[in-house]
Amino acid sequence: MRSAYEVLVSMSIIGNFIPFLFMFGAMVKLQDEPAGAGVLRVPGGPAVARFLGVMGFLVSAAAIVLACVPADEEPNKTLAVIKVLGASVALVAIGAMIYQMGKRRS
Repeated sequence: MRSAYEVLVSMSIIGNFIPFLFMFGAMVKLQDEPAGAGVLRVPGGPAVARFLGVMGFLVSAAAIVLACVPADEEPNKTLAVIKVLGASVALVAIGAMIYQMGKRRS
């Protein structure tokens, strides 16, 4: 029972941190674009914003990688990693399919 709980927690960590990868990646990429009216820039300029974006991306990626590491008490570590990764990929794929179905209707 504990193993199933740990898989669910790892899946939720992965699912919650994926959007942060996109957000911090966009922060780095958008520093080349001119700021529109009413847009607040990061204090310190583009160099600081890029540094913070890269750091945020790396920390988010590390959290996703560490969520895949099974607990020491796990008897079959390979199976635990496969369950976490497989279930996370399935969760993202289901979300993408629901998005595509909604996009076709509109």
